[in-house]
Amino acid sequence: MANYVDYGFHDRVAIITGAGSGIGESCAVELAKGGARVALFGRRADMIEKVGEECSRHTHGAIALSVDVSDENAVKTSVVKVLDSFGKIDILINNAGVESRLKPGQTFFGDLFDALPPDEYLKFFRIHSLGHYLMNLAVIPNMQKNHFGRIVNVTSVTGVNGAYSTPGYTASKAAAICQTKAFAKKYGRDNITVNSIAPGMVDTPMKIDATPEEHEFVAKMTPLGRVAKPIDIARAVLFFAQENLFVSGQNLIVDGGSTV
Repeated sequence: MANYVDYGFHDRVAIITGAGSGIGESCAVELAKGGARVALFGRRADMIEKVGEECSRHTHGAIALSVDVSDENAVKTSVVKVLDSFGKIDILINNAGVESRLKPGQTFFGDLFDALPPDEYLKFFRIHSLGHYLMNLAVIPNMQKNHFGRIVNVTSVTGVNGAYSTPGYTASKAAAICQTKAFAKKYGRDNITVNSIAPGMVDTPMKIDATPEEHEFVAKMTPLGRVAKPIDIARAVLFFAQENLFVSGQNLIVDGGSTV
């Protein structure tokens, strides 16, 4: 397994949202292996606490907090707890995400594409766009104080090409990508970089509704010949979280070459 100490993670403090499984879990564990102190945000306490136990095997600082990133008060309160515990925040990984759940026999394009209830549509924006916004605003003042910050937003290749899922999902991911650029422009003078990762299909618990046929189809359409694992995305995220970085406002598609 690659060692990320050279990325300058030792004694850095990182918040990872959606840290209970999948990409967020991989990011948290790899940051911990690199010596970072990690704060795991997620809605399911049991899941993030389990990840916290794994992180504690690699770092001297790991806390797990149950947080809904679309709740402004919850975000502010939890960020204060991180500051009380660790004294600073250097890295923010905005990874929390949601997908529509399908009933047996349903498909996104056939059943949900033009029949998504407004509340379901807006749910995507509350998590994928507003959630990033609230988290950014909560951590940036401390990053400004220390003249250092690395923010990485996990979005989706669908926010670039609109090729999958529902309009609510793809539009919210596109909003997150554009918002990334806005924050990068605003806070670059404070030595805060803001970049985004746009994964293709990833084999995570969020893809519980994907059939084996869908996995096989994506693998065949991917030049690298397989569906991504969470660690594949985490490695790209960690590149943008490194200490010595002269890149900001960028969106990196991480899909094994599917969009080539």
